[in-house]
Amino acid sequence: MNRTTTLSRYDLLPRQQQTPDNEALCPSCQSQQAKLCAIARSQERKRIARELHDELGQQLTALQQGLGVLRIHLGQDRPDLLGHIERLSNISHSAIEVIREISNSAPIKKLQHNLSSTLEGLIDEFRLLSEVDCRCNLPKQNFDLEPGRAAHLYRIVQESLTNILRHANASRAEVNLERRENDYVLEIFDDGQGFILSDILPDSTGLSGMRERGKQLGGPVIIFSHPGQGTIVQAIFPVKINR
Repeated sequence: MNRTTTLSRYDLLPRQQQTPDNEALCPSCQSQQAKLCAIARSQERKRIARELHDELGQQLTALQQGLGVLRIHLGQDRPDLLGHIERLSNISHSAIEVIREISNSAPIKKLQHNLSSTLEGLIDEFRLLSEVDCRCNLPKQNFDLEPGRAAHLYRIVQESLTNILRHANASRAEVNLERRENDYVLEIFDDGQGFILSDILPDSTGLSGMRERGKQLGGPVIIFSHPGQGTIVQAIFPVKINR
C-alpha cells in the first residue's frame, strides 16, 4: 500500500509568531485572559449541549416513534425486516441517551465499566449495519486508561468506523489495539476505495476532531490512504500522561 500521511503532525509556528499578543501582557493579565477564555469555552459547550438536547434529541425521538410505527405495519407482511428495525430502534435509543449524557456533562456510561467490551459492542453494531467483515483485536487485560482518555479513544474508533460506513465501500475492516511497553498503538484498517488526502479540507470536522482527541490522548493521529488501496487510521499514545 502506498501510504500518504496527514493529520497530527502539529505544524507549530515559532513561539514569537504564535503568541505576540500574549507575550506583551503582564503575568496577571495573562492569567485573567486565560480565565475569561475558559469561561467562554465552558459557556459555548453548554450552549451546544442544549442545542443537541433540544433539536437533535427531538428528531431522534421522532425517528424512534416512526420506527415503532413501521414495526407495527410491517410485522405481518415483512417479518424478515423486524430484526433490522429493532436494531435501528436500539441505535436511536442509544443516541438519545448519549445526548442526555452530553447535556449533563457526564462521561460515556458504558466506558466506566469496560472499554474493551464497549468497543466490541461498537464493532458488532458496525458489522450489522454495514455487512462489512470487521475483525477486532484488543488486549485481553483491562485498559490502563482514565475514563476521559478512554472516551477519546472510543470516539476515534467510532469516527473511523463511521467514515468506513459512509465513504469507503469496503468489504473488510480491522480494529487493532495493542500495548507496546509504555504506549498503546491503535490501527483501524479498511480495504475500501481510499482517497487522496490532499482533497480533504484540513479543518474537516471529522478529521480535526480525531486530531484533537489524539492530542488529549497524548499522541498523533495519522492517516495512510491512496485511491484503490484502502485506508489506515493510526494513533500512538502513552499509557500514562504526566500532568
